[in-house]
Amino acid sequence: MERNIINFYELAADWQAEAISNLGDMAYDTLYLEPDEDSTPDKHILWDFSEVMAREGEYEGFKYNATMGISNNSGMLLNIDDTFETCTIKFV
Repeated sequence: MERNIINFYELAADWQAEAISNLGDMAYDTLYLEPDEDSTPDKHILWDFSEVMAREGEYEGFKYNATMGISNNSGMLLNIDDTFETCTIKFV
C-alpha cells in the first residue's frame, strides 16, 4: 500500500486537531502518512513519523528501510522513497 508523506500543515483541520491531541507541540514538526480520503479521526489512526526508525531489511519479499512499532508485538515496515514524498507500507 503506497501512501504520501505529508507535514502538519497539509492535514485537514480535523486531522490537525488529532495530531495536536496526540503529540502536543511536536505535532507541528512531525511528518505523517496522508490519511485516506474516507477516513476520520474518530474511526481511524493518524500515523505519524515521530517514532519511525531507520532500519533496512526484507520481510517476505518486502524490502524496507524504516520501521514503526505499533503495539502488542505488531509493527509497520516502510519503504520510504529517496525524495521522502511517498512510502509503501506493510503491517506485520
